[in-house]
Amino acid sequence: MKKKLIFLLLIIISSALLFYLRSEKVARLNVQLAGNSYFEGLKIINKKDGVTEWVLTADRADLSKDGKEALLSGIQMNMEKQGMKVRAEKGLYNMETKHVTIDGIITAQNENYVITTSQALIDSAEGILETEDKVTVQGKRFNLEGRGLRADNNEQKVRILNNVKATFNR
Repeated sequence: MKKKLIFLLLIIISSALLFYLRSEKVARLNVQLAGNSYFEGLKIINKKDGVTEWVLTADRADLSKDGKEALLSGIQMNMEKQGMKVRAEKGLYNMETKHVTIDGIITAQNENYVITTSQALIDSAEGILETEDKVTVQGKRFNLEGRGLRADNNEQKVRILNNVKATFNR
């Protein structure tokens, strides 16, 4: 009789534990992350109205103590709608504002041109990429150089702000 009761209690406890682990409450836990926490192979997908706007992947993401920012390395950001891929050595992703500040050698390319710079800020909510550093744009039949850039994905405009030098090839 005691063995049956212990066996029955074990089954009930196991079932309750499995039910709890599968419930949505586990996914909503607010876990405090230590400063030495990190992810390898991070992937962030940003959707608007059920449609994927961009996908950011990083080889590694080191999280801040408060969990609001992540220091990224080996970054690639794909913006399928615009046909644009951005690659960077490192960056900082703010989880609250969804801003990405990227540093190192940065290339943004689509089928028509390649933009290269060394520092940029991406405001994913507004669809804006900005830099104040030196910028080069290489297209199939042109080359542009300058300082400072503002690219607006919503308006489909790219502006080089200062000291623009353009070369067109026939």
